[in-house]
Amino acid sequence: MHKLTIICPVLVKVRVTEGYKQKLSTDIQQAIRQIDVQMQHLEFQARRVVAELEKKNPQGVPAARQQIEQERARRLEARQKLLDKLKEVARLAPGEEVVHGQLQSLVELKVGDNWQEVAGMEVILEDGVVMEIRPTGGNALDG
Repeated sequence: MHKLTIICPVLVKVRVTEGYKQKLSTDIQQAIRQIDVQMQHLEFQARRVVAELEKKNPQGVPAARQQIEQERARRLEARQKLLDKLKEVARLAPGEEVVHGQLQSLVELKVGDNWQEVAGMEVILEDGVVMEIRPTGGNALDG
């Protein structure tokens, strides 16, 4: 056998631009607003459930309050993580490359191929356009 098709990971990176930062910031702010709406809904539901329990099953109130508090804490933690991410986005420098995700690619492997080039590839995007395909940490192959 002289060749083999294998599946290799491809790292996808984004080159930071002002447009990328703006879109990312807008997406994060939208997610924060969504959590705020969920928190308001949770507060409304909590008051309703506790009021019902106080009438029908008073001994169930402490457990319900604990569960509500856990849910509130979970959402507040998610909101704080988003706020932290928003601060990170503000610190990104134009031209900096950040990891966006990972894909898989079919690669034909032949005897004599350079394993470092075949097994470790990355795609560089800028404003949604493929700018480079290169070995991980290496020089551009296309671009």
